[in-house]
Parts: sequence; structure tokens; C-alpha cells
Amino acid sequence: MIPLKADLHIHTAEDPEDLILYSATELIDRAASLGYQVLSITNHNSSVYSAYLRSYAAERGIVLIPGMEATIEGRHILLYNMDFSRVDRGSIQGLRSLKRPDTLIIAPHPFFPSTVALGRRLVENMEIFDAVELCHLYTKYFDFNTKAQRFAETRGLPLVGTSDAHQRVQFHTTYSLIEAEPHPEAIIDAVRQGRVSVVTRPLTLPRVLAITGKMAWRNEILQRIQTWRRIR
Repeated sequence: MIPLKADLHIHTAEDPEDLILYSATELIDRAASLGYQVLSITNHNSSVYSAYLRSYAAERGIVLIPGMEATIEGRHILLYNMDFSRVDRGSIQGLRSLKRPDTLIIAPHPFFPSTVALGRRLVENMEIFDAVELCHLYTKYFDFNTKAQRFAETRGLPLVGTSDAHQRVQFHTTYSLIEAEPHPEAIIDAVRQGRVSVVTRPLTLPRVLAITGKMAWRNEILQRIQTWRRIR
């Protein structure tokens, strides 16, 4: 079985909480050109998944898995293949009722220095999570993934590599190879069973600074747009 090239954490222009300059279809086109076979678009607190997008991806050789990056108890959690309308954003433990053999819950960038990172809540709710993310945003000299890698290893959880792309330059810097048949349930089962490996490379410090600087600038623009809309 040839491993499937996958990125399970990506944002697109349809994201209501970020200013992103490429659409879901543009992302799928680029991913196909780079040989990806599995994607999940995980916009913040919103799912862009549809029958149209699923077919659009399939025509390009890509399995599209329903996904969302939910903010629960103020922390980011990656959810896949579940009824997103039933997610209680006030309770991580509330995810217990949504877990099934064909769903997946991943802890994204859990120990990054961010108010939305899970941090100790990952430790407190470990049984909720099926895998831990290795995020692309690191260098040779500082890497906030290190604690996540140790956590995954000591708890026996799979490590999944993702780009968490909000900009084109972030995509294809880190991804996963998943040993599975090309359909959503088999891919999810393979991740849960640990049949996944990470392909990654450290970024240069100037590139990290450029990415984070641009993200901050875009967030400021988005906040100004939202403020302008509210006062109209």
C-alpha cells in the first residue's frame, strides 16, 4: 500500500475568522499539482465541506474529509467527520458524546505560546484526543512542537504533520503520509491506529517572522473591517 500524502489542517478564504487570499477550490487545485491525495479544510468554527467540493476534489484525485477547527473553552481543537452543529463550545468534555469510530479529534499546536493553544487542557482531557499535531511553524533554533512530540510519545498518541496554512507559502512545508485506502473512514482509522508518518523541515527564522508578521497584519485588517461593518 502506497502511503497517501495528506494535510489535515488548512484554512481558506471561506474562513469567517481570518483574512485568507485563496479559496477552497484554489487550494484543492494547488494540492493536486503537488501530489496530495487527502485534504481537510478546517476553517475556524465553520465547515466549508460540501458535496460540490467533495466532487471537485475527487475529480483531482483527492479525498476531502469534513473538518473544522473549533474554539472550545477558548482553545482550538481540530474535529473531523462529525456533526459540527452539535459541538458545545463551552465544554471539551462535551466532545465525548460526538466521538465514534469514524470521527477524529486532533490537538493542534498544543504547546505553542498562544492563548488558543490547549496547553494543560490537553493533559486534563487526554482521553478525548486521537492524535497530536506537529505544526509547520518552527526553526532549527526554536521549536514549540518538542513538548507535543514528547507528550504524544509518552501517551502513545499518533503525531500528525500539518501546515495549518493561512498563507500560500505555508502550504507544503509539513504534511503527513497515511497508510490507508483512499476513503475517509479508512484514512481516519489509519490515523487513529498510528499508521501515519510526518514529513517536515524547519523554516528559516526570516521566513517564520515573515509569516507571523503577515498574519498579524491581516488580523488587524480583518478587525478593522469587522468594526466598520458593525458601526454602519
